[in-house]
Amino acid sequence: MIRNTKYLKGLSSLILLILASFICLFHIYITISTSIGVMQVRVIHVFSLMTIWYVMKYISNEKKVFKSIDILIIFIIIALFIYFMIGTIPDALREKGVWGINYIDVIAGTLLIILVLEVSRESIGLALPIIAVVFLAYAFLGPFLPNVIAHRGYNLKYITNYISWTNEGVFGIPIGASVSFVVLYIIFGELLDKFGAGKFFIDIAYALTGKMKGGPAEAAVLSSAMMGSINGSAVANVVTTGTFTIPLMKKVGYSKEYAGAVEAVASTGGQILPPVMGVAAFVMADLTGIPYSNIVLAGIFPGLLYYISLGAAVYFEAGRLGIEPDKNEKLQKVKEILKKGYYYFIPIIILITCLLVFKFSASYSGFFAIVSILLIGIIKVIITDHRFPWKELKEASLHAAKSAVPVAIACASAGIVIGIVSMTGLGVRFAQIVFDVSNGNLFLMLFMTMIACIILGMGLPSTAAYVIAATVAAPALLKAGISPIASNLFVFYFAIISFITPPVAMSAYAASGIADSDAMKTGVQAFKLGIAGFIIPYMFVYYPGLLIVDSSVFSSLYALIIALSSVILIATSFEGWFNKNLKLPIRLIMFILGCAMLIPNLILNISGIILTISIFVYLKYSK
Repeated sequence: MIRNTKYLKGLSSLILLILASFICLFHIYITISTSIGVMQVRVIHVFSLMTIWYVMKYISNEKKVFKSIDILIIFIIIALFIYFMIGTIPDALREKGVWGINYIDVIAGTLLIILVLEVSRESIGLALPIIAVVFLAYAFLGPFLPNVIAHRGYNLKYITNYISWTNEGVFGIPIGASVSFVVLYIIFGELLDKFGAGKFFIDIAYALTGKMKGGPAEAAVLSSAMMGSINGSAVANVVTTGTFTIPLMKKVGYSKEYAGAVEAVASTGGQILPPVMGVAAFVMADLTGIPYSNIVLAGIFPGLLYYISLGAAVYFEAGRLGIEPDKNEKLQKVKEILKKGYYYFIPIIILITCLLVFKFSASYSGFFAIVSILLIGIIKVIITDHRFPWKELKEASLHAAKSAVPVAIACASAGIVIGIVSMTGLGVRFAQIVFDVSNGNLFLMLFMTMIACIILGMGLPSTAAYVIAATVAAPALLKAGISPIASNLFVFYFAIISFITPPVAMSAYAASGIADSDAMKTGVQAFKLGIAGFIIPYMFVYYPGLLIVDSSVFSSLYALIIALSSVILIATSFEGWFNKNLKLPIRLIMFILGCAMLIPNLILNISGIILTISIFVYLKYSK
């Protein structure tokens, strides 16, 4: 091993800054230029971020020691990068398509797969590499498996060619999405944060909700919704807004576990809330061909219901605990905050306008959003601090590169899974298995798909979680006759909800670290608070009007009323408070009634609405 010197430490930091700046500038450049081939762009993307990971690993090592194995891996990455850049020239790819790959290509492709899985293990944990290895084993062992999932089997050369040298595996759709717009939106989110927008959104949220019962918790809900929709990472959102909101919630009287759970659920939901819905929604548009504007439109009611349910739950909890509104006269007013930072809304308005009005692609829209926040940020710093914002740009580049590594490597690993599914036809087989086991029963089919999506999504970044769940599970719902948008939103929701589902509730565990709470208890509490997220996907399958797309105004409003009644009933039953502490019988009645309203029956629905109103009126005025 090589011991670090002051010179080596400074050199590695400089290399990281150069690589981070290159990654940011490269992704902005390829948005407006097609001078580099598609496969080569993806090769640069993957290998650059793998290199960044090992430089980061060295810098973060307290002993500042470069292990011999790390040096060897870096040399392998550089050698493979050169080999893949030469091997993915259009003429070389055409030759491989005609004559197949040679033995050196097999070795290079195998090393690439191993490297992707290793960096994935180190950067995001064991879950995704294990899933990828299981799928790779499935590709080899097909002939020896039970008939229901058996296939003819594939050798190393075929698998390596398919996974490493085509756009169906490592360099497939997930990495294509990561290259095209995921990194752009990470850069956009980091620029917003470094130029002060993160604090602005938290201040606005607290000003709006500070005088409400349970104000800090409501502020967590609102600020996390705003930030989560942009940054596309539930865990990153927890860390960004949670450092402010969790201590405030604990201070006013919420338990440690409850405070962490509120932040986890609110941060996770940002990815299902229009108008941006996190980067996974762009991947959905890319994967399915559904216009992004339709996905946003379809996500409006479900996203609002999720946050209405969460907001109601924290309000009821405040009532149960006797937490009073903040009487502090010094609480900032919304008008004052807007005067200081109204311009932070401009990049978001530009982004939404480009996406939904001008119908630009996600990458072009992201480009214009980045340009606008750069101009606003530079002008702001020059006017207020009389300097050029080198510091902010440097920090934004470094943080964007660091955030991009786990997302991109997860996309590369997910590409391995998708490649195997495509190669073996597993998606079609899974759909048939679900259809046969459920005997065509829609509820059982949805329930089985839900479990599969949650399991497949556990421990994965949201983009990879959705891509894998959509590839494996969505065909089952399409086979049942459910519309493409409802099918994909169903698996999208449950892939995202895995972030607050124990035992691998990543958002809850991140929040528990800030709250200094028990991780599992925080996860269980998050599951309870996020219960609406488990109900809403069923509702938009049974009540398509909830998705607005291709629905009449009446059917959409009818579906909204039914869904709102259901989620409020169930949230209240879980919290056990409405104007007073609720006894177990009334909580059970509310829970059963909330579940019963899932059934699409006119008489049952109307009776349920009447009973819901009656129960809440009774609770409001009874002593």
